[in-house]
Amino acid sequence: MKQVYRRRVKAVLIQLGLIAVVIGGMNYLKTRHMASGSSPKSQLIDVAGQTALVPDVREGRISLVYFFAPWCGVCRLSMGNLNEIRREMPDVNIQIVALDYESKDDVTRFINENQIEPPVYMGNDLTGAAWGVSGYPSYFIVDQDSVIRSRTVGYSSKFGIMLHTFWARLFN
Repeated sequence: MKQVYRRRVKAVLIQLGLIAVVIGGMNYLKTRHMASGSSPKSQLIDVAGQTALVPDVREGRISLVYFFAPWCGVCRLSMGNLNEIRREMPDVNIQIVALDYESKDDVTRFINENQIEPPVYMGNDLTGAAWGVSGYPSYFIVDQDSVIRSRTVGYSSKFGIMLHTFWARLFN
């Protein structure tokens, strides 16, 4: 009986290990071309016409830099998570950057439809290339020393983003 139990536990552990390797490999393939190490600096203008540095680490806070495209369905699904994180984690500097849009009106319409809390910055092809953004949404967690601590592409839950942020704080 004890031997059967041990074999089952061993089989489950092996399966969990294989799942972790597959997920880790997929994550590596999705993010391998994204910026890492010291974060790029972009001087961007928000939809209201104000200029800011992205990421803005002047206050010594962790920044969440979120890149989206107005036509992206997954971006629409994840926007609510950002608003909730902004309310629940006021010490995290959230900077939302629009890329791959046709006009400022497209971005403004997306902001209004999804009730995005400002500011939202207007990125461009150079911004996307500097950060290595190849899919939407793309997230970067940048520490107070402008070092990228985490990056991902695709949907992330509120819990997932909060976990990445916590991880960046813990290991900074």
